[in-house]
Amino acid sequence: MDVGSNVWFDAGEDYLLYGCVVACRGDLLSVAAEEDGKNYTVEVQKTKPVTGNDPPSGVEDMIQLSDLHQGLLLRNIRKRYAAKHIYTYTGSILVAVNPYKLFDIYNLNMVRRYEGQLIGKLPPHIFAIGSAAYSNMLKSREDQCVVISGESGAGKTESTKLIMQYLAAVNKAPSNLTTEQILEANPLLESFGNAKTVRNDNSSRFGKYLEINFDRRGVIIGARTTEYLLEKSRIVYQVCSDLQPSVGIFTKTMPHTKDLTRASKILHFIPQP
Repeated sequence: MDVGSNVWFDAGEDYLLYGCVVACRGDLLSVAAEEDGKNYTVEVQKTKPVTGNDPPSGVEDMIQLSDLHQGLLLRNIRKRYAAKHIYTYTGSILVAVNPYKLFDIYNLNMVRRYEGQLIGKLPPHIFAIGSAAYSNMLKSREDQCVVISGESGAGKTESTKLIMQYLAAVNKAPSNLTTEQILEANPLLESFGNAKTVRNDNSSRFGKYLEINFDRRGVIIGARTTEYLLEKSRIVYQVCSDLQPSVGIFTKTMPHTKDLTRASKILHFIPQP
């Protein structure tokens, strides 16, 4: 391996790091990592040469990358995030990175831009996912499902709201009353299921399955939450009183109750195994 060569190398992480060889000493290489700028000493057999010529700014759809492994995917997402592109496709899957600040990319003009467009025709955006689901529903007359998942603080709750806002904007209802009622129900559900954690001041400690109902014209006629899986331990037990307060609505309704075990008597929980 020559000095100046770009390589992927194993630094003991869960994924390969990208770096440049700065020195060779027999079977050992000194590699400067792009991610943190540190020099790592690694064995030659724990490196692999960089193949292909991917754009330095990253690609919008990661199936276009020259190789597919976790390190390359993360590097592509990191480069796009540095350029303030928080969305990236992997085929029909949208990868979103929480910017922890507001971007002006969710206005009505953006809704109209993505309305009726196929995934991949325009830059990656969560409205493209909403558009695909809505268009496929009208075309196939079959139910569609959008799965939003991620770790704590990834932005799942906000992404759900944005999908709902998109559907509310493009549906052909003569009145916005029904859509407004659906959107305004979110704060109530969050008040029962959000809590402060070490990662997030307003973290959703529940999972839900939300159905939005349309008529044959594509008009929203109602919605229902058929599953609401609440993290029981956050209500009846506090892991750390300073860093992880229990769910907000119970601390407000019972402010003088130090032991929130009483809260469990109010709710009917699914039995825990």
